[in-house]
Amino acid sequence: MRLWHLPGALCLALISVAAAAKERPLPASGARAVVVDERLSALRERPEVKAPLLQRLRRGRAVAVLGRDRAGQFLRVAVTRRTRGWVLAAAVARAGRADDAARMLTLIGETADDYARARLSRACADEFRVTRAAPRALLLLGEAAERAAERLSLAARRRSGTAAREYLLNDVGLDRYNRIGVTFDYDEGAGRLKYDGGAYRELLRRYPRSPEAAEARARLVEIRD
Repeated sequence: MRLWHLPGALCLALISVAAAAKERPLPASGARAVVVDERLSALRERPEVKAPLLQRLRRGRAVAVLGRDRAGQFLRVAVTRRTRGWVLAAAVARAGRADDAARMLTLIGETADDYARARLSRACADEFRVTRAAPRALLLLGEAAERAAERLSLAARRRSGTAAREYLLNDVGLDRYNRIGVTFDYDEGAGRLKYDGGAYRELLRRYPRSPEAAEARARLVEIRD
């Protein structure tokens, strides 16, 4: 289910439920992983694709890996302290693993929607901080947010009937971006939103010697102009 295709009120309600679910604590045991492919993320009672469905795990959801089946096709995971089940291994990326980080970057590149790209990029940067994927993910996050700014500006002006700063920066369309740490500034001259460059600054702070650092600096200069 793609939240950006749902009516506004229902979309916000589902996001709130998902946010609450994310905050429920994981068990202390188990290797941390994150759901990256919703097409495969059915949580089932047994390690079989036709086993009873417990729930669909949303993209970006953190889980604890408790084990795997003999074939290595399914992982036994804990979603909360009380909820456990089996999910296809290909649906999740395990924190800190370079091969899973590379797979996650591929998925980001295949994702057309800018919000989905931003969310996956944020998860990749957080879960794989010690890999080469992290600075790349931050660069992709910033690029997705820059592209989204123009579309968000147009939608906000349509809803409010004005290009005033207070209305644009408080528009409901920004809420889901704000929840994943993506924030915007107001371009006074153009009367529109613009990305504030947070991911680029984080990239330069955490990975100043990475190949992506030069591009991040250039992006920040463009944003200031």
